[in-house]
Amino acid sequence: MEALPEGGLVVGWTCTEDGDLVVDVAMGSSPDAAGHTHLVTVGGAERSLRIADPGPGRHYVSLTTGENRPVVVGERRVRFDGATNFRDIGGYRASGGMTRWGVVFRSDALHRLTSADLELYGRLGIRAVYDLRGVAERESRPDPFTSAHMPVLGRPVVTDDAGPVRSELRLAADGERLLRDMYCGILEHSAPVLGDLLGGLAGPAALPALFHCTGGKDRTGILMALLLEMLGVERETVLDDYQLTARFRTRAEQGESYESLLASGLAPEAAVGVLGAPRWAMAEALDELDARYGGAQAYLVGHAGISPERLQQVRAALVA
Repeated sequence: MEALPEGGLVVGWTCTEDGDLVVDVAMGSSPDAAGHTHLVTVGGAERSLRIADPGPGRHYVSLTTGENRPVVVGERRVRFDGATNFRDIGGYRASGGMTRWGVVFRSDALHRLTSADLELYGRLGIRAVYDLRGVAERESRPDPFTSAHMPVLGRPVVTDDAGPVRSELRLAADGERLLRDMYCGILEHSAPVLGDLLGGLAGPAALPALFHCTGGKDRTGILMALLLEMLGVERETVLDDYQLTARFRTRAEQGESYESLLASGLAPEAAVGVLGAPRWAMAEALDELDARYGGAQAYLVGHAGISPERLQQVRAALVA
């Protein structure tokens, strides 16, 4: 499901069965299909529906065929004025079902949220917020509400999303390689923090939860990739989720980050590479996760310190 530039929503579906499909479409403000209001029954060969005026707020749509249980879909991006990369990781096919909507969110920095944004944020019901940024970032652009400060580091010293900046990094490809090295560095140096963050999702009052850094791409990105891998989401889907940052956080929204990278001595082309979301960089980091650590579950148990029982609790909480 996606918002249309001209307004409204469009929801689409595919059919794995032969013949025409009759779909009952309902909508509500929560992922609970039981509370949704029926909109229309779509028959024949139709595989999409436009909802011209869904009204204000966040919307979920449930699709039901025959006696089957409803499938709930939502718009992945939560549309705020002051945060452009705030999104839901629900609706991905995982081991044993689908990731639940409305329980885990990821975002860029939150300090620009407007009063209207904060009203919408309040309706999400988020109970736990984790700030993955370093001390200097947090102090200069504090969150507008209480959050747990749990810095995720790509090397043994405090760094920003870009990692260590070296004068020899001149090209966009250099910046992309820097990202790959940082993602691998996070796996190496931040295992205990990653374990605390993901293991905590099974705790009391843990959900819904929000994880964020400055851009919502690198520190938040490797954490979310690790979580989705552990839940059994296919690798290509994990990489698709990572690359959504390039769609939602465009150059126009990256001005502060770009200027900060230039001020640190990084060449303009290399800075552009750092601010991108190159699929190959995350793919190689996840290949490293497999080759060096034995995959997400082995990493979380053996290096991040989560018990197998705790991982099962996390899965049960996040997969429907």
